[in-house]
Amino acid sequence: MKYLLAIGVFLLAACSSSPDKVYYQLPMKAPEVQSATVMGKGQVWLQRITLADVLTSNGITYQTSDVAYSNASAHLWASPLEQQLGQSMVRELSSTLPDRFISLQPLQSSPETLDITLTAFNGRYDGKVLVQGFWTLMRGDNVIRRNFDIQLEQQEDGYPELVRTLANGWQKVAVDIAQEINKP
Repeated sequence: MKYLLAIGVFLLAACSSSPDKVYYQLPMKAPEVQSATVMGKGQVWLQRITLADVLTSNGITYQTSDVAYSNASAHLWASPLEQQLGQSMVRELSSTLPDRFISLQPLQSSPETLDITLTAFNGRYDGKVLVQGFWTLMRGDNVIRRNFDIQLEQQEDGYPELVRTLANGWQKVAVDIAQEINKP
């Protein structure tokens, strides 16, 4: 009887234990070697990435209905999301714009300045992955503002696929920004 009681307690403890935490990092391309003198057409300073409040949690955000959101407690960002997004954007823009110096710090007296605001960077109950917001590029006195609304289908279930799909959406934002920067 004592053994049955001990086994019952053990099973209850096993069922009530919290799941292991899993940490995710946005996948990034291998960095391209960039010359220290790359300033041909000047610098683009990624000044800031601003996240909607629902995205500032350590947990990956998931929209559970048309009005409800959940931040995962066991599926977490490995480093702050703003940091990952900034590093990824600098890498994407640097590879797309090799004649520009893209950085997270102002290194010239008057660089072009890029600010990005994300209002959605999450999965959704219907299998869609959302990357939405707007960016602002300041070139001297000229200010360019563009909205983006990227909705992708998540091809497989699970958080790893969600993170990969979010990264694909973010890359599409980088392509749009690079095209605007390349305009005369």
